[in-house]
Amino acid sequence: MFKRFSPSNTWVPVLSLLFIAPAIHAEDATQLAARLHAADAGSALDVEGVKPWHLKLSVQLFDEKGKPKDSGTIEEWWSAPGTDRREYKTSTYSATEIRKGGQLYRTKDVEMPSYYLDYLREHAVHPMPASSEVDQSTPELRKQSLGKAPLECVMLSQPIKRVAFPPLGLFPTYCFDPGKNVLRLTFEFGLQTTIRNTLATFQGRTVARDIAVLSDKVQAASSHIEALEGGPIPDSEFDISDAALAQLPSMVQISSGIAAGNLLNRVDPVYPMSAKQNHVSGVVVMHAVIGTDGHIHSLKLMSAPDPDLALSAIWAVRKWTYKPYILNGVPTSVETKINVSYTFGP
Repeated sequence: MFKRFSPSNTWVPVLSLLFIAPAIHAEDATQLAARLHAADAGSALDVEGVKPWHLKLSVQLFDEKGKPKDSGTIEEWWSAPGTDRREYKTSTYSATEIRKGGQLYRTKDVEMPSYYLDYLREHAVHPMPASSEVDQSTPELRKQSLGKAPLECVMLSQPIKRVAFPPLGLFPTYCFDPGKNVLRLTFEFGLQTTIRNTLATFQGRTVARDIAVLSDKVQAASSHIEALEGGPIPDSEFDISDAALAQLPSMVQISSGIAAGNLLNRVDPVYPMSAKQNHVSGVVVMHAVIGTDGHIHSLKLMSAPDPDLALSAIWAVRKWTYKPYILNGVPTSVETKINVSYTFGP
């Protein structure tokens, strides 16, 4: 069962009052990395040392105008790292997934969950980045605020030419209450904000009972934990002999050229006026994961000649859709690079 924080630690987000302060606070990158690792250790539910549990999430998805479009539940039974069962049931999507022995099984002929369904589950279970992402970046501390609530945000920065102070959210950013290691807010994709509210503890870890995701300042998704309880889980929950399940191929890497050839819908990026005025051009390079549904499920900036060009490229590419990559007759998730070129002209 949940153990709630005291009322003084309950945070009610005011979505319309998001304010990003420009101040920066210098702190040793090693200390910031240690802070992120500590936050991960204090929130992850799917790692060694955690006892088996069952989770039930109610979820709500919204359209681009912020109107409800789909709702339902996600349930997960977790036994150990790499061994779990997930049930997705919404008005438009239904599937069972089982992870066992390093393999993934899913209901036959069903695509992977949509980006936001997968995202909501991930943020309930493991909201912090992988250790490798932290260690391969240069963490920077920024002082921010949400309404009147002060926050300390750590951005996983990467070097960009001619940019000494990249804008918040250009790289994944994780925000905490001052002096604490409890995640409250996340910035990703430049324009996506995730707010974690109604904090509670489970097996000594901090969990957010309520999560709200904003995209371009419009609500895109939300979730609420209906149940989170520990206890033994029978092996029958992870039975992969069910004829309705099919083993899925592992994610593969493909070239940017092959990915470009599978592009179905391209949203053209806008050339920022600031870049035009400064005669800035070049190529924005991103690492992407494209799901079996043809949508971008992960997008990370690798290099860019200018932060405004980077934000423009991220805004456009995250809306692109692709033909699913077929491997041995089966749709397969892929990793690839996406290049967006900006050529300055009259």
